[in-house]
Amino acid sequence: MIDRQTVLDVIRQFVTAHFPTVPVDHLETLRAGDVIQQSLELVELVLHLEEKLGIEININELGENLIVQNFGELANELVRGERARHEK
Repeated sequence: MIDRQTVLDVIRQFVTAHFPTVPVDHLETLRAGDVIQQSLELVELVLHLEEKLGIEININELGENLIVQNFGELANELVRGERARHEK
């Protein structure tokens, strides 16, 4: 089972590696859409999260939330989604 802090740590790794000029001190409040400008970068983030967290992310389910939510909200949504999958 994943937790919010682990998800944020994995996102922080990705942002630091791909966008070194973006300050990650307050990562939770950064909107993904403000950091990620190209759809390929978004796909790379999703693949990074899947690989590092060992989860499957349905981009269609998250939809626009991948871009409009801040990283903290995205982490919360991924944790909720994983919990729901495990409860089935």
